Amino acid sequence: MKNNFKKATVSGISNKSYTGKNITQSITVKYNGKTLKNGTDYTVSYSSNKKIGTATVKIAGKGSYTGTITKTFKINPAKQEIQKLTAKSKAFFVDWAQKGSASGYEIQYATNSKFTSAKKVTITSNKTDKTTVSKLSGKKKYYVRVRSYTTVKGTKYYGAWSASKSVTTKK
Repeated sequence: MKNNFKKATVSGISNKSYTGKNITQSITVKYNGKTLKNGTDYTVSYSSNKKIGTATVKIAGKGSYTGTITKTFKINPAKQEIQKLTAKSKAFFVDWAQKGSASGYEIQYATNSKFTSAKKVTITSNKTDKTTVSKLSGKKKYYVRVRSYTTVKGTKYYGAWSASKSVTTKK
C-alpha cells in the first residue's frame, strides 16, 4: 500500500532574487518524521522559475509514496546598489546600478538610519538610473536607499532595499 504524499511536510522554500537563470530550492520533505530522498521517494519539477513573478514547484510522490504537493515562491527583482550619492543645495543626487530588468525604482530617504517617517520617490521608468531629490532642509543628514520593482500581470514585485548611504545636504 502506498503512503499518501499529501500528508508530508515540505520545508526549504523561500522567495528568491532574480538572476536571469532558472531558480531552484533546497527542499526537504518529511513524512511521519522521516526525511525522504529526492529521486527515490519523490521528484521535483518547476515552472515559471526564471522570470520575475510567481514560480511553482511541484513535488510528486514516487516509489512507496503517491500524490502531489504544489508550492509557490516569488522571484523578486535583483537588489540595487547606490553608486553615487552627492549633496546639493537643499537636495541630493543619487545614481544607482541597474541590475536586472525593472519597471521602475523607489528611492526612500529619512533623517534616521532606521527609516522611520521615511519619504519615498517613485521613478516609473526603467530607463532612468539617477535622480535628484529636492525641496529638502539644508545642512541636514539624510539616509538614502533604493530598490527596484517589476510589474507582472498587474502585481508589483519589489527587490530588496540597497544598503543605505548617508549624505548631508548643502545650505
